[in-house]
Formats: sequence, C-alpha cells, structure tokens
Amino acid sequence: MKSRKYVYIGAAAVVAAIAFVIPGVKSLADGNSSRNPIFAVDPSWPQPLPAPVGTDGVAHTWVQGEVAGNCIDQRDNVYTFNRGWEVGVTINGVLQGNESGAINGNDATAGGAIPSPPVVAFDTDGNVVAGWGNPTLIQTGADYGYAAYMPHGAHGCYVDYQGYVWVGGNGDGIVQKYNPATANVQGATAMYVTQIGTKGECDTTTPPAPGANPFTSCSETTDANTSHTLLNEPPDMAVDPLPDPVTGTRGSVYIADGYGNHRIVVYTTADGGQTYTYNRQWGTTCMINGVPSNSQACPAGTFGATGGGHPHCTVLGNDGNVYACDRPNSRIQVFDRSCGGLSTADNPQPLCLPKKIINIGLNAGQTPPSNVPVVGNNAFQSVTPENAAAILGSLTTRASDIDFWPNVDYLATKSPTSQNVIVDVDLNNDNVWLIDKATATVFDALGVCGIIPCPGHNAGHFAYSHTAAVDSKGNIYVAETITGRRIQKFVPAKSSHGY
Repeated sequence: MKSRKYVYIGAAAVVAAIAFVIPGVKSLADGNSSRNPIFAVDPSWPQPLPAPVGTDGVAHTWVQGEVAGNCIDQRDNVYTFNRGWEVGVTINGVLQGNESGAINGNDATAGGAIPSPPVVAFDTDGNVVAGWGNPTLIQTGADYGYAAYMPHGAHGCYVDYQGYVWVGGNGDGIVQKYNPATANVQGATAMYVTQIGTKGECDTTTPPAPGANPFTSCSETTDANTSHTLLNEPPDMAVDPLPDPVTGTRGSVYIADGYGNHRIVVYTTADGGQTYTYNRQWGTTCMINGVPSNSQACPAGTFGATGGGHPHCTVLGNDGNVYACDRPNSRIQVFDRSCGGLSTADNPQPLCLPKKIINIGLNAGQTPPSNVPVVGNNAFQSVTPENAAAILGSLTTRASDIDFWPNVDYLATKSPTSQNVIVDVDLNNDNVWLIDKATATVFDALGVCGIIPCPGHNAGHFAYSHTAAVDSKGNIYVAETITGRRIQKFVPAKSSHGY
C-alpha cells in the first residue's frame, strides 16, 4: 500500500526492514509440515511513531500505551485502538482511569512521550498514515476520569466491508462505527457515524444509585444478559457482508458482549448501515452444579463466569460459522450464523448449541461436554511433555483472540481463501499458536514465550499478546496490551500456498 491519502504530519523516517527468524525456535510438527506456513518477525515494523513539536518547542514522540485491538482495511492498512490517551487525571494524588500502561512519570518528562491518538493506522511498510479519535476524558462529576466520547477501556476494532472502522470498550456499554476518511480530517474531534448501546450505561441487574458513577453499572457481577438496547462491556465485534440468515439484509453486527455480559448479540440493519436493530442473542454464564464456573467442562453454548472476556472475540469464518473465544475456558465455540433468538420474559437468555468446540489443549481433570463434537484436546501433542505441562498449567486465556490464515480480513465471510490455519492468541502464556483448523492441533508458534523462558520484549517475543489480525498478503499482526504496549508484524517465510 503506497497511497498517502491519510498522511499524518510528523511521520517518522523510514528504517530499512529486516525480517529474521528467531534463533532457537523449533517448529512443532503435525504431519502436515509440507503445507504449514513459517513466519518471520519484521523487527523494523512499525516505523518510529510521529514526534510532533509541542507548544514548548520540544518534539514529543507518540506512545500508544496498551495496544488493545488491531484490524485490517481493504488496502491492508493496519488500524490500532489503543489506551495511551486514557491516562486519567489525578485526585488527591491517585491516578484515575489509568488504562494507559502508565504513560506518566518518566514517559511524560520534558521532551518525553505523549499519548498517541486513540486510533492509529499504519500502512504495510509501518508508516503512520492516520491518527484520530476523541481523547476527551470526563473531568467533573461522579464519573471523573472516564472516557467522555469514545468507548472507555479501549478494546476491539474491526473494519467492515464498506470500509467503516468499528471500536468497542471493556469498561463501557457501547460500540461505535466511524468513517475513517472523515475521522482523520476531524482528528481529535472525530465523530462516530453510528453507535450501538448507551454511553456509561450497561445491561445490568443493579443500576447505579442516583448520583453514583454510571460506569459502575458495567460489571460481570451484575450482568443481566437480556437488554435489547444496552450492552455490557463489549470487547469485540464483526460485521457480516453477506445477507443475514434471518432477515436477508446485509451488514449484521455480531457483538461479543462479553466482559460484563456472557452472550453474542446480533444487531441487523435494513437501511445499509445507518441504523441497527436488536435481532437475536445466545449464550449465558457457565453453571456447574449450580455454581458459576470457569471450566472446559462448562456446558456447550455457555461462557466462563469470571475473569474477563466471556466471550472475548467474535470472528466470522468463510465457512459460514461464527467463532467465539471463550477466554476463561481456553476454548473456541463454533456457532451457526443463524443461532439464537429474542430475549423474552419466558426465555430471557436464549442458548444455541455450538456445531463444535475447539479446546486449546485439555485442562487436567476437566471433562468436556459430550453433546457436541469437541476437538483440540490434544492440541499440544507435538510439544515436549514438560512444555505441554507448562502451557496447560495456565488454565485460562489460551483463547484470547483468533483470526484465520490465509485471509482477506475486511471481506470476512467472503474471503476467497481456504483459511486452513487458526491464529490463536494466548494471553496467559504470552504466545500466538498456529493451529491446523482441520485437526485443531498446534503445529507452531509465532513467539517462544510459553515454550522457553522468555524476556518478553525482544522482537518476536510477547508481553500480554492480546489480539491478532491477518492481511490479504498473509502477514500476521499481533497487538500487545498491559506491559507490551506495541504491535508486531510477522511475514510468511515459506508455505505451499504461494505466500
């Protein structure tokens, strides 16, 4: 992508790209090595971020903070939705709303870093080509320190088939849709085109008391899982370019309503994406013997009770299925697009039986449900026993986010590729597993964390790997949150697919 349609003033100088294979990493064989791709990290991607000169006459380099979400557009530009701007404010010496990865202290000294815009876009060479988003924080009242306009707790992003950029947050009750061309011109005053949900108000069984901070209604401990208009901390979304199997209209939005609630919820459109209407939902909190639980023994169609991200991702495959990351249970549930129904008084939390469950390895002592096919119990069969034990010892978050390879991300279900590999982000083990989609077997990893002792911040290593996106050239982009605070690019080094 050579276009500079969205060139941002202050773009950094180009550094020569050098891709290399991490030494000491041994591929994991699964019997299909002739067709398994191999990837190399490009340590020069992205290029240095802009360093605009401030009113003090000093250049201040952008820092993205926690890079929570990343997504790809039709030109293979990479968008990130990051938390650097959510630095909060200080009351009585206590930093409020600090979602940034601590862009303060040494980061903020004279001549030091400043938070980047909430949304930053890069071209395939790693140059910043866009930066926009309203970074305003509410500065007065009970909700002091929370995001005033964009979703609080920046999280997922998605570029739909019309080119709109969607973002959501895990500390709020909204997802928003932006026109990136317009937003880039507006910059810090960028306005959304459409919003689903209500700012600072969540689908909850316990509304906040009068005068209390409204964001406190957003919580997994008070999830209602029933509203037709409200969400509860939605981390991810996907937009279907194909006619909806229920309504027949294009552009349905599948939302992982999953940090507060425990459901996939679908909003459909009848006017080409100007307005959206609740249509159906499915999923509820996992209960085992009447107790809210996290376990790969959770009933099919339910999601882990606690720990964030239940579901954590929703991804549309070109096989017509919806893939939902059940992060607390280290499993991916595969549903039909037509799943679910209305939440009603008689059936408040509709369920849908998945076509299949993919366990990212089987946790010791946990028996998967027997009423649906379950694969991946031996996902780490090619790993040495001691490494498999270490990986499986982390009982949660082995299914933080996924994408498919090869893929054409912005086309979602219209992707004209075989999508024979699942790129699975493991937040707890700090790695990204490459899984044969047909056998649910891990055949390789992008990093080495979780396999050997890992420093976490070298090129190709991860610190809180969080989300992944695949572009049309087969490149994989992995965003790191919490202490990682960056995004990395992995390029195909060899495969039988011609990449």
